[in-house]
Amino acid sequence: MLDVKTILLIALSVLTTAEVVAERAWPNTVFDCQVVTDSGSTGLVGLQTFSLKDAEEGVVGLTATTLLGNAESTVRVVQCVEQGSGKVFRDQNFQAWVNALPR
Repeated sequence: MLDVKTILLIALSVLTTAEVVAERAWPNTVFDCQVVTDSGSTGLVGLQTFSLKDAEEGVVGLTATTLLGNAESTVRVVQCVEQGSGKVFRDQNFQAWVNALPR
């Protein structure tokens, strides 16, 4: 059976952990990235992060959805755009494909 000291230590640990998690800054910006996959296909990856630079650096290795609907690993980023910013991909055909995707 737990004694009072152990119960207090557990309670203090839980409160401290909850406070640290609550203070952590969570990213609130969503980016769509046009990528090249390991097979050489063009694909799309969406990710939530703090900045465009973080998106461009963090997308490599993530799973992309290719133009054919396959899931493949990302090896290179072509361009990232922030969702809702009004910016679009330079590749108009890719942008049209993204616009046609269900959101």
